[in-house]
This record gives sequence, C-alpha cells and structure tokens, in this order.
Amino acid sequence: MLRAVAGLWDRGSGAVVRPPAADTMFLPQRPYCTLGSLRQQLVYPSTVAASPAGGDDGALLDALRAVQLGRIADSVDLDDVRDWGDELSLGEQQRLSFARVLVNRPALAILDEATSALDLTNEAVMYEALAKLPGITYLSVGHRPSLLRFHSQRLK
Repeated sequence: MLRAVAGLWDRGSGAVVRPPAADTMFLPQRPYCTLGSLRQQLVYPSTVAASPAGGDDGALLDALRAVQLGRIADSVDLDDVRDWGDELSLGEQQRLSFARVLVNRPALAILDEATSALDLTNEAVMYEALAKLPGITYLSVGHRPSLLRFHSQRLK
C-alpha cells in the first residue's frame, strides 16, 4: 500500500489521491546516495539548478545541522564530490534523507522504515524536524513503538 501511495506501484485497481509527484518525497530504509557533491545530495530528487535552495549555502548547512550532521556541515565543502553511499553510515544516510525533506519541503513525505538505523534520540530529532515544517503531511511505516508519538493516526 505504501508503494501505491508513493506512486511506485501501479498494479491493481482503485484510486490514490495525493499531491503531485513533484510535491511528494519517498524516504526508503536505504536512501539513494550517489557519486556527486554534497549540495547535489541535499537537493535530491531535484537538481541544484532547479532547487530554490541549491545555491543557498546557509539553508543547506542549516538542514545538515538540524538532522545532527553538523560534523559534515562543518568539515566538508558543499561542492566536494564523493561517493556518499560509501562515505556515510546507513544512519547518516537516513539523516541525510531527512535533510532532503527539510530542503525540498514537499507536501507529502512517505517514510518506509526511514529511521531503522537510528537510535531513539536521533529518531525523535528527525520527526521533530518534520513536525516543524509548515504544510507537510508525513506517512510512516515502521515497527518501533517509539514512532507512535509522532503520528496522530494509526492504520493496522
């Protein structure tokens, strides 16, 4: 069902009403990180040229700090090109995907075990950062009871 809501699954019948794909972000358990600059990683799935935040170093660095990646914000140039999938631990990659939400500000964020590699403190920081975004709706799939406090509704 989550993949259907995200627009990733097109089999079956019925209708899913959600914001346009451009206003929706999907955060998988294993985030997509590629060879490229840190700036490119932060504006993904947009491009640096198309993203309003692409050239705003302050906003990008603030997003990294908001998701507990201040070490990276303070030690890496945003235009450094690296293989971020190899450079970052899975937990750091998951926090980077939350930074992407803070940068891109979608109307809908769909999270599929998006905090599975995080401790409970960092999980709380990620969800509290989401909750501060105006106009965002987020849908989570997870097995941790700790997620319940960040959601007003539960589907079993």
